[in-house]
Amino acid sequence: MKTILPLLFFLIAALLTCTQEKSQQETVLDEVVTMYDEIFYDVPEVPRWCDRLGFEGKHINIGDAELYVEVEGEGMPMVLLHGGPGGTHHYFHPHFSHAADFAQVIYYDQRGCGLSDFEPGEGYTIQQAANDLESLRQALGYDEWVVVGYSYGGLLAQLYATKFPKSLTGLVLLSSAVSLNIELESSRQYDFISEEEQEWMQEINQMPNLTREQIIFNRYLNGDWKRQFFYRPSKERIAEFARYEWVHDRGFRDGIIESLHPLDLEGAFNDFPVPTLIFEGKWDLTWNTDKPEVIHNIHPNAEMVVIEQAGHSPFADQPDEFFGELQNFIESLNGNH
Repeated sequence: MKTILPLLFFLIAALLTCTQEKSQQETVLDEVVTMYDEIFYDVPEVPRWCDRLGFEGKHINIGDAELYVEVEGEGMPMVLLHGGPGGTHHYFHPHFSHAADFAQVIYYDQRGCGLSDFEPGEGYTIQQAANDLESLRQALGYDEWVVVGYSYGGLLAQLYATKFPKSLTGLVLLSSAVSLNIELESSRQYDFISEEEQEWMQEINQMPNLTREQIIFNRYLNGDWKRQFFYRPSKERIAEFARYEWVHDRGFRDGIIESLHPLDLEGAFNDFPVPTLIFEGKWDLTWNTDKPEVIHNIHPNAEMVVIEQAGHSPFADQPDEFFGELQNFIESLNGNH
């Protein structure tokens, strides 16, 4: 990793500007309908945040595959598990640079995703992903680490915690999925998307010769952003998502999703000894309003923080509140070691 002061100052200025503008920014709750009567074939060529931040990523051999890894900061190691299934580590940039002030942040792409090897091994499954994570810990030389699981990555983190509890200093579940056998009310993902927007997005899906990037870019411009984002993203942010944050091997998602059906973690955390912190965004439309209580019941000894003006990504929506709570949790772990 390079330490480049101009880039650091750029990052701080960008984050401060973003925070100042949020109070005036359109949110999903405004239910503004914005639709374009044309298809954008040219997805803006935005650079990766990894490059803008001066990171030097490396590929770590875990036996039958190599996983792409970036490391930032010093202190207690904290590994970030991206969502999807089929997302990438890029979603955490530049937000988790906040955490580099109080932890050593490990970003990585899971097998079959992003910049890691598209190598199915014995077949893409959540069990293999958990074993890969343990192999990565050993290869990097950490005795134990804090595991932060985001969205689907939260389910992966929970499985990892049951398989390798001695490898964890702490567990953080961030907008985390739960196992499929646990009943939840219906998702709210389309509650704030108009019928007109939904119809136009369906037309975009069916247009011939559009690439994956073009479909994502045009869908998000025409309202699909409301499923995942709390604040309306800029065209540049949507281009980042389309280009870098939904990249995976063919067959990856089908394999992972099939492996989730027999997964049953109910009761697994009733006496779980590892300190656990749960983050939920009040307006995370991936779930319904019952979700925070449901996941807290699965982790009865955990601390839970619900961030009011946030959706599926509270670290991006309310960074001051989110990283303040995360820092308190990490420092409490330092006090226990």
